[in-house]
Amino acid sequence: MIDKNVANKLWEDVFGKLEWAQDCFGTWVHKDAWSNEEVKMLRPGNDKKYDYSWNVDHIRPKSDFKNETDSDFYNNYEPMHRLNNEKKSDNYPEFSIEKKNYKVFKHDAFYGYGILDLATNTKIDWKSKQNKSYK
Repeated sequence: MIDKNVANKLWEDVFGKLEWAQDCFGTWVHKDAWSNEEVKMLRPGNDKKYDYSWNVDHIRPKSDFKNETDSDFYNNYEPMHRLNNEKKSDNYPEFSIEKKNYKVFKHDAFYGYGILDLATNTKIDWKSKQNKSYK
């Protein structure tokens, strides 16, 4: 699991000061619910608690790198709901979440890897949406 300080930095860089946000698949997460375990909370406007846990996905799996430390760079990270991360797992380059198909693709040298929705041919990772990366 990624260090909490790294996770917090990634959250702030991707979502800014928001407490609530949606991961690249549209699933709600909460800043304080960073965990590999279920974290049930009430979201404003709801009357039932749901799991809003999230962790950091390695877009391109660590297992695909020759040297494990090579994969630990921010441009390979995606904040993701814990269950979506589990479903994605190390399926590479194509995977499915909630009956939708996705593919990991290579951005240019500065952007690392991203996620493409195969049905719409839309790039959904944070770097593509925000047109920024760690350089």
